Amino acid sequence: MNRALFLLTAGLVMLLAGCEPAPPAAPERDEAAFWREQYFGAKVAQATDIKWRSTGLGIRILVPGEGKSPQLTDRVRVHYVGRLKDGTVFADSHSGKGEPSDFVVNRLIPGWAAAMPSLKPGGRAEFFIPPHLGYGGLQSGKIPAGSGLIFEVELLAVNPEK
Repeated sequence: MNRALFLLTAGLVMLLAGCEPAPPAAPERDEAAFWREQYFGAKVAQATDIKWRSTGLGIRILVPGEGKSPQLTDRVRVHYVGRLKDGTVFADSHSGKGEPSDFVVNRLIPGWAAAMPSLKPGGRAEFFIPPHLGYGGLQSGKIPAGSGLIFEVELLAVNPEK
């Protein structure tokens, strides 16, 4: 009986020895904020003047503009500068000929197409485009695969004369 009592006591001691208080729960991570920081940097991720959509697209209106916003089938005339989070410029309509570019909205990358209706002629904005609304896992020129894209866009005209 002493042996049975000893084994029972030893088992109870081992069971209790393995019981530690549970570690504190990790704070829940804001997944959207985490990815914004990964793609665009901490300063952008924490900015309060950027409107973030559930898709991850961010829009910062710099100059509101006036008039009719473009629709998906409209042609727009824009000046733009595209850069990566580290500041690398990969596209600039001002360089070279310095001429603005004309595009049909629904023929642009999904992030641009979704953001363009937030602008009005004469308006300027920054578009923060996550990879899945840009080039995704594809490399495109100076743009590495999986990159977030930052565009400063000035809408000059909607359906301009050719």
